[in-house]
Amino acid sequence: MSLVGWSGLRTVSDSAKGALPTRASREREVNACLRKALFALLDGEFEEAEAQLAEAVRADSDAIDAYMALARFYRGRGEIGRAIRIHQNLLLRHDVDAKARVTVLAELAEDFWAGGFLRRAVASYEEVLAHAPRHTGALAALVELLSELREFPRGIEMSRRLGRAQKRKDPGREATLLVRMAEQEREKGLGDAARRTVKKALRRDPKCVAALCLLGELEADRGRKKAALSAWQKVPELDPVAAVALYPRLESTFAALGRTRDYEAFLRRRMEARPGDRGLGLALASHLAARGETDAALAELEGLGDGGPGQLEQRVAAGRILLAAGRDGEALKELGSLLDVLDKRQDLLDGESLE
Repeated sequence: MSLVGWSGLRTVSDSAKGALPTRASREREVNACLRKALFALLDGEFEEAEAQLAEAVRADSDAIDAYMALARFYRGRGEIGRAIRIHQNLLLRHDVDAKARVTVLAELAEDFWAGGFLRRAVASYEEVLAHAPRHTGALAALVELLSELREFPRGIEMSRRLGRAQKRKDPGREATLLVRMAEQEREKGLGDAARRTVKKALRRDPKCVAALCLLGELEADRGRKKAALSAWQKVPELDPVAAVALYPRLESTFAALGRTRDYEAFLRRRMEARPGDRGLGLALASHLAARGETDAALAELEGLGDGGPGQLEQRVAAGRILLAAGRDGEALKELGSLLDVLDKRQDLLDGESLE
């Protein structure tokens, strides 16, 4: 739908209708159109929503909110160019006050971001900050955008400004940025710089799991197995889910240090703290099976119980352990249990689809 005279001239001559409409009457008409557009959106009637938004800007060319609502509608529908043009034209108008201009700038920045024009989005958000230095929306967006552009020092600066504007420190946010910066340095072959950066991240947030994982990798790169182990051993307590992918590295590092039994003891200590943890149970079972202790490994799996979403993985692990041990008959029986689990899961999926 094209908008005629949207930049400020009314499309229909007011004199042709008789008396000139008052500001109050124009506001009422705009509000009525916006309400209709809202209900149309809720009902999924997008063409009607667009028509009502267009009518709102025709009813009162001074209604900045109506233009911004229309621009948001276009952006949400993926028509980024149309949204950008509306916001840029609003910025050319002399009747847009300072507060509204900041809002339009922020909306334009979001248009650029949605369209993939990241540099232009950054420039627009920076212009917002030139007018409103404590604009939390612009600061938060710049933290994310600059991270995406891998401009981490500037991103960290914006993160600190955001914390001051919100009057709330967020050490985890800055630590995350520092970890990404360290990853970039590692990719460039700057191992020492990456190690310094990731340690800075841990000073900001000692419980940053990503930093501990990366520090372990960096120490392993340098052949410092004990230091790598020290970093990685802290992860299971902080994030049991992240630890699942780390257990093989822990196992191989303990083995490289000649401390295979210590790895088992480490897992059992964690099991005492988190009984029933499937990730831990699977890691322990795998370790015992690798040592040839098949029955002990199967006992650990059975100790995890039969319910829950991890049952499938549990049965697969048991089948593999039995096959590796040459106990084919028992492996076939385990396969039957696995098929039962799959059938039950299919029933659940079918039930969900019927709902």
